[in-house]
Amino acid sequence: MKFTKTILAFGLAAAATASAAQYEAEDGTATDGAEVATVSAASGSKVVQLKSGNLTFAPVSVEKAGQYTIVIHYMNNYGTSKINNVVVGSTSSAVTFEETEKGKFADVETVMNLAAGENTIAITNSWGWIDVDYIEVKEYEAKAFTLCNAPVTKNATPSAVKLYNFLVNNFGKKTISGVMTGNMDAYTKGDATLHEDVQAVYTAGGKYPALVGVDLMNATGANKESSWFKEYTEKAIDIAKSIWKKGGIPAVTWHWRPGDEVEFYTANGNKTNNTEFDFSEAFVKGTTTWDTTSAQYKAIVGDIDLVSNIFLDLQKEGVAAIFRPLHESGGNWFWWSVNTGKQFAALYQLVYERMVFKNGVNNLIWDFNPKDAATMSWTPGETYYDVLSIDIYNKANDHQSNSAAFIDLTNKGGTNKIISLSENGPIPDVDNMYTDGATWSWWMPWYESPSWNGGYVSQTSAEVWTKNLADERIITLDEMPGWENYAEATSATKVCPTASESAKFDADTSKKEDYKNLMMAVTYKALNDSGANIELQKVPNLTGATTVSLKITNNGSGGADGGIWVGLAFVRNGMEDDGWTWEMSPSTGCWINDGASSTCEFDITKYEDDDKVEHPMDLDKLFSVTLMVAAVGFEGTIIFDELVADNGKVISAFDKTSELFKAATQSKSKIAKIELVDETGAPAAFKPVVAKAGSAAKLSVSGKTVSLTTAKAGLVSVEVFGMNGKRVATLYKGNLAAGTSAFSLADMPKGRYIVRVKGAGLAATQPVLIK
Repeated sequence: MKFTKTILAFGLAAAATASAAQYEAEDGTATDGAEVATVSAASGSKVVQLKSGNLTFAPVSVEKAGQYTIVIHYMNNYGTSKINNVVVGSTSSAVTFEETEKGKFADVETVMNLAAGENTIAITNSWGWIDVDYIEVKEYEAKAFTLCNAPVTKNATPSAVKLYNFLVNNFGKKTISGVMTGNMDAYTKGDATLHEDVQAVYTAGGKYPALVGVDLMNATGANKESSWFKEYTEKAIDIAKSIWKKGGIPAVTWHWRPGDEVEFYTANGNKTNNTEFDFSEAFVKGTTTWDTTSAQYKAIVGDIDLVSNIFLDLQKEGVAAIFRPLHESGGNWFWWSVNTGKQFAALYQLVYERMVFKNGVNNLIWDFNPKDAATMSWTPGETYYDVLSIDIYNKANDHQSNSAAFIDLTNKGGTNKIISLSENGPIPDVDNMYTDGATWSWWMPWYESPSWNGGYVSQTSAEVWTKNLADERIITLDEMPGWENYAEATSATKVCPTASESAKFDADTSKKEDYKNLMMAVTYKALNDSGANIELQKVPNLTGATTVSLKITNNGSGGADGGIWVGLAFVRNGMEDDGWTWEMSPSTGCWINDGASSTCEFDITKYEDDDKVEHPMDLDKLFSVTLMVAAVGFEGTIIFDELVADNGKVISAFDKTSELFKAATQSKSKIAKIELVDETGAPAAFKPVVAKAGSAAKLSVSGKTVSLTTAKAGLVSVEVFGMNGKRVATLYKGNLAAGTSAFSLADMPKGRYIVRVKGAGLAATQPVLIK
């Protein structure tokens, strides 16, 4: 049942013209469970805890209509960033509220249009769970763009230079129309305008879009050589060539299936099939230096080389394209964003450097695409991209300009990059864009393809399509000059640095080929509200470090919120001066969904004492480190790996028993076991055992059949273990005759397992993947 709790009327409703006006949250209207709370008994200061509710400020008065910056003073100590909506009338802006230091407030801004006179501004629940102190309303001051006069690729091809110049000279004046392509089954090579998704735009608006998107998602991965996948990629390449020859612009996205994986989504994407690929395993521990001997590194560069060949084919024919790799960075639904921002940046740089400097791909305009402006901290560096873009999916027929996101990107990303709307549902109306100053370089609705559950072109009515495509400020295919006829013009004068080779793709060969990574598996019983702590009483001197990172995989379930919270703290060594101190990271912890993996980062520069006074952490006098897991009702196994500081110091690599944590005294009843496991997730003792020469004993697995050859009869057990080390099936147990026997795995559900055999002269294990 919904209810409304109205709090005191506003005491402040001043006009926000030259100066800012501040509106206190406790004077607003809290609804649907949001409530006023006192954050400091000493000062009596109050906030509204949004929880799962909403907060409304009214009236908010301004003298004249126009764009206004809305600053929200908030605190988020609830773990992970939260997205909520700022709403004015029928227009809303999705705002990311990053985690704040414990007990500390921060500001986040958005820009909205306000009418002259009284307005209503609401903060409505999307993820909820922030504490709002006040909002401040002030006139918005637009920033002027000074774009770079050349692409970041120093030796860009003439076609790429033309494409970049065209984008620069139209930015802020005209917007390029686009559409993404999906299903290729009905497409016949030769004419990109005949693709069903391009046709959908033409049918709706009477003109063809100037920009057409394609995806290289089937160019890599386990099925890349299968006929349907190869045909899909060939048709995507054909569309890129065709639209360029017609004078249009190819825009290439890469939903990257790495190595021999079949998927690009992680468990955080809530998809049925998920990848377990972890690119951080391609780094030397504790660094972002590439370990060129690792299997993960070899898989990554192998795929980069495959995609490079596609672009080199286009380059030979004089075709240039916009390339958006590793898109929606910071969104942990893709494998390239499950680790830290530093690791992501290293991966983006590797893609660029190997393609450009090693493979000679010079025909691309590079697009950096964070999931939101708050994720600009993940930037690979301005010399690695030409365009800054964002993906926004409004509700059907919501044609707002998305100016808040445009301005947020401008504020956080600078004014020397082209800004585009690289994916969207309904198109932003041209009048709204140019009234609000949100002049996206291009927009690109996702595909219509009904057989692929698309329908995004239809989220804009035919009336709006027709109006926008006919507007002189929107560039359609028929209005493109043709690349052979295009004459470059000079409008951007800022000289920006271009990318330079740093050879990061060929950096290190320090690991041996036979290196085997082990991890720590901790099996928890049903947790209560006290959670459970594990600790390691051997910590190196971490002087100079500012963060530590830890890879975590949540293989359990049962928690009330479908995941776990993990925090980190140190204990200062007080043996010399009796100064024992609990020093907890000010980071508000790390959240990992059930079935998901993440690399968590913890700030270790300071901590708060019991009186809320900050102190620097005693990184040179550490006695122990504690990991805290909280999730009421949770049980199962959590895998931990590579607890390392950003200065390269390894706290625990979890590669030997001496590096294992132990259950804290008060948590022993909540922890069933702590053990080393190998890369398959099986207990380390389950490593495959090679039978002695001449024993004629052999274990093999092919498909769903286990084959066992023994030289003598005897008592034999054939068992199947899950990745958490628990036995899930017994295929055979008893006396077995000498010779070869077969056992079926047909009844096993899909997944990864370990088959173990003991007896009759053989003790061995074998990993198996059942598809």
